[in-house]
Amino acid sequence: MIHESEYWKTPLLRAAAWLEKLRINEESAERSLVRVEKEIFIGFYSVRKLLDTFKVSDKTKAMTFELQWFPCIRKVDYFNAHRIDTLFDLNKINKETRDVQFLCNQFIHSFIFVPVEGEQAQLLGFYVCSDRTRHEKLYFVEIQQVLSVFRTIGRDYPTSAIMKRDTKTGQWEGKIE
Repeated sequence: MIHESEYWKTPLLRAAAWLEKLRINEESAERSLVRVEKEIFIGFYSVRKLLDTFKVSDKTKAMTFELQWFPCIRKVDYFNAHRIDTLFDLNKINKETRDVQFLCNQFIHSFIFVPVEGEQAQLLGFYVCSDRTRHEKLYFVEIQQVLSVFRTIGRDYPTSAIMKRDTKTGQWEGKIE
C-alpha cells in the first residue's frame, strides 16, 4: 500500500529529467545504460503501483499511447533475444493503441529491452516486449512516450474522490479527479 505518493512520484520526475538530458558516449556508455535500465524498470514498477491506488486520477489511469510494433518471424529464446533484426520484421511497421498499464507490463516483464540511440547520442526510445508477447510482437516505445508517462504520473495529485463500496465484492470503487 502506498500511503504518501510524493515519495513515489518525485523520483519519476527526476528520472524523466535525467533521461531527457542523457547523451551516451563511449566513456560512459556502460554506466549510463545500466542507469537507464534501473530508471526505466523501477520507474514503470512505480507507475504500475501508483495506478493501483487512489493516488492518481482516473484521467491519468486512462492514458493511451500509439505504439509501433513489428511482427515476430522466428522463435525468441534466451540465447537469441539480442538479435532483434533476425527475429522480427523491422521493415513492417504496425501501430496499435495501448493503455498505460499495458506499457508498464511490457517493461516490467520485458524479455527484450534494447535502448535505441540517435545520431547525437541521445536516447530515442526502446525496443521492448514482455515474456508473454515475445513470440508475437516487438514494440518500439519512443522516449517522449516514456517521459509523458513519468511526468504525468509524477505531477498527478488528485483533488477529489467520490468513493463507494461494491456490495458484491466488498471493494472500494471511486471516481478520482
